[in-house]
Amino acid sequence: MKIAFTDFVQPDLDLETALITEAGFEMVVAEPHCTTEDQVVELVKSSGADAIVSLYAPITEKVFAALPNLRIVSVPLVGVDAIDMEAAGKHGVWIAHIPDAWVSEVGVHAAAMALSLVRHLPFYDRSVRERRWDYEEPGVLHRTHDMTFGLMGCGRIGQQAARSAAPSFGKVIAYDPYMPADACPDWIEQVATIEELFERAHVVSLHSPLTAETKHIVNADLLGQMQKGSFLVNASRGALIDPDALLAALDSGQLGGVGLDVFEVEPPNPDDPLLHHPRTVVSPHAAYYSVEADEEGRSRAIKNVITYANTGAPDHYVVKGEK
Repeated sequence: MKIAFTDFVQPDLDLETALITEAGFEMVVAEPHCTTEDQVVELVKSSGADAIVSLYAPITEKVFAALPNLRIVSVPLVGVDAIDMEAAGKHGVWIAHIPDAWVSEVGVHAAAMALSLVRHLPFYDRSVRERRWDYEEPGVLHRTHDMTFGLMGCGRIGQQAARSAAPSFGKVIAYDPYMPADACPDWIEQVATIEELFERAHVVSLHSPLTAETKHIVNADLLGQMQKGSFLVNASRGALIDPDALLAALDSGQLGGVGLDVFEVEPPNPDDPLLHHPRTVVSPHAAYYSVEADEEGRSRAIKNVITYANTGAPDHYVVKGEK
């Protein structure tokens, strides 16, 4: 097989090269990275590749239609937002992913953001560095054991976030319309509606996929139902939140603070007001990262292709292909 790499964020592909060479495959790397459908098509057509490893390049109906010899797309991620899943199925292409990638890292990162916010750590840090020494300056500080930690999405990562945060909070609740009641741990209370989640939780941590239904699902109406001074954490997908509504909720004090590891556009515009707001703590889409997790995710994306070549099916997939 020949594997085409459309885009990647790591400094090199030495790990991938070693695995592919050992398997007896070939590889081709886009220079510069593919950011459009046409670039993906040109890369695969010109190289004769029959497999793609991709991060964020658009893999759409147009791409699948133009590449009849494409057999599998593998992503070193849990989410497959950039891929048209329906089109993949229509064209018989396997879509492989890593369902349990970076569970520990993202869950811990989200919980760390939540705890730093409820204890006002980023606000204190800013204040002290600006030569102010006042523990009351960031506003009212409440006891965390009297607070409720809420999850929007209660899958592997959401549950890890809850396990990390739960010892500090009085209650954990979750809204996940796709999770059967008997699949939720006993110590997490499932709520029936997203409105109830936002009404009851003092902190809401987002752990949902990005779909047409969930884009900007956290909007002005939903934020307006939170208790005044509550907190929001997003280490999932930036477009889950309406940024204008978020900024308005911060400016009005409806939200006491926000933790953002992800933005709708990445990297965000340097002038994005959310970057500079005094009640935000941000990180550069880093929740997934540790040295160990990075190596595991990258190697398993390649192993999905190798397993497919050897057995006819990858280790983990979201679309079952026919090729």
